[in-house]
Amino acid sequence: MVPRSLAKDHKDAAKLRHGYEVHEARELLPVWGNCYPFFFTRESATLHLADMARGGAAFLIAGGPSFRDVPKELLRRVWSMTLNNAVSSFRSNANCIVDSPSNFSMSMWLDPLIMKMVPVAHFEKPLWDNRRLLVDGEWVQKWEQANLKVGDCPNVVGYRRNEKFHAPRWLYEETINWGNHSKYGGGRSVMLAAMRILFLLGFRRVYLLGVDFEMTAEQGYHFTEDRSRGSVRGNMSTYTKLQGWFKELQPHFLKERFVVKNCNPKSKLTAFPFVPFEEAIAEATAHLGDYEHERTQGM
Repeated sequence: MVPRSLAKDHKDAAKLRHGYEVHEARELLPVWGNCYPFFFTRESATLHLADMARGGAAFLIAGGPSFRDVPKELLRRVWSMTLNNAVSSFRSNANCIVDSPSNFSMSMWLDPLIMKMVPVAHFEKPLWDNRRLLVDGEWVQKWEQANLKVGDCPNVVGYRRNEKFHAPRWLYEETINWGNHSKYGGGRSVMLAAMRILFLLGFRRVYLLGVDFEMTAEQGYHFTEDRSRGSVRGNMSTYTKLQGWFKELQPHFLKERFVVKNCNPKSKLTAFPFVPFEEAIAEATAHLGDYEHERTQGM
């Protein structure tokens, strides 16, 4: 978005951007890491969120049906981020999207408890109202374009994308990579964007849930959504690319002590080690101690 003060000066406005190219990013110098602008408001003001979760653990929830079997009460003890409409199965702390905002539930957009991570290009896009509301004692199902845009909603954070994957610089780029543009071989995924955002926020342990990397027309997501044969083929192709990309990224993750573990023992994603869900919860909360019985008397 271009500030109104530059609206009449097209040359300045065209140059007011933080990335050099639309599809390809550049690698930042290490000294820039915590001060470079990664997150933005609707008005293009910088949000200083980098490293806010310093050293913390996050649970990343994708759309795979295995998530149905995860004990949700245990999950409420930890910080979590959902991908796309996975938030309809579990109200997470944050939700990350890359696709059209109208594909995602209105209640999520309006919920101030959920931080919405969106491409900056989405701020002025309209939303779809799919809420079920209680009106005069009766439940009414809404199904219409809303009079709201993404930027009108609370707790929305914008980020800038690039579309050329390069593993050695992936953790250090000034924009968020989510795969490849078609001219670079194709394959893009919100999961890539979410993983980079978690790293930037300062999380250094990530536990994967609902990352099955397997789909059929009959077995889609843990939320209701039809999948055509073409959609299934497209998703399976993306899973194959992601499998390779995460294998490339894993040495760079470990070098930065960014530890990723998969809580699904049957997942087709094998780039990261498996950990049982209950053990992951214990790891993520061990440093807190028994906070329900902490002594406050005499403090």
